[in-house]
Amino acid sequence: MTKAVTYKEYTIQPAPRQLVDSGQWELNVFISWATEDDEDSRHFVKTGRYATSEEATTQCIAYGQQIVNGQVPGCSVG
Repeated sequence: MTKAVTYKEYTIQPAPRQLVDSGQWELNVFISWATEDDEDSRHFVKTGRYATSEEATTQCIAYGQQIVNGQVPGCSVG
């Protein structure tokens, strides 16, 4: 896994996954945050294909930020 990024008190952990059939990469993101008693987290996957791990990692972070900002319908950390 690549290095996590902190964004607005959330931790975005990119975990791009390489597809066996094509060798391309898809977005796989874990977002976690502290709660009163513990820590909570959610897992998000976005369809789409990226040529490199680096490109997918960059897009994972951007996607995670969009989720935190409430810009992705049907995806929420709240």
